[in-house]
Amino acid sequence: MSVQIVINGENAEQAIQELAALSTGIVGRSVPAESAPVPEASKTERAARAARTKPEPAKAPTATPPEPEDEPANDEPDTDDSDASDEPIPTDVELREIARNIGAKGPEAKAAIKELLGKFGVSNITAVPAEKRIAFKRELEALA
Repeated sequence: MSVQIVINGENAEQAIQELAALSTGIVGRSVPAESAPVPEASKTERAARAARTKPEPAKAPTATPPEPEDEPANDEPDTDDSDASDEPIPTDVELREIARNIGAKGPEAKAAIKELLGKFGVSNITAVPAEKRIAFKRELEALA
């Protein structure tokens, strides 16, 4: 069974008073005078308040595809994944393991890994997009 409790108030103080009244009512105590329920708002006030708090419905995506640009502004390396269908996309764990083994060779190797991350436009291995992981793995292994 699901229970949902909604507490409304014109301001934070009124909402806190409502919460106090509710909590004392739950444990069976009487409501103190300073947290007595505030007079009920009129239906128009409640409707206006509800309209302000309801999220706008999500807009449906447009059916028209975006217009192609003359030249794509892509500073990331071109990847040739012609045989990508044969090779599974490497996981974060696999890529980190390869990088750890290469980085163990010394500071120059670690710098080369950081440079490769920059070439792919990411700050860490987990940020490498799935569609570029095969190319990243190939270049990472080339550092070995």
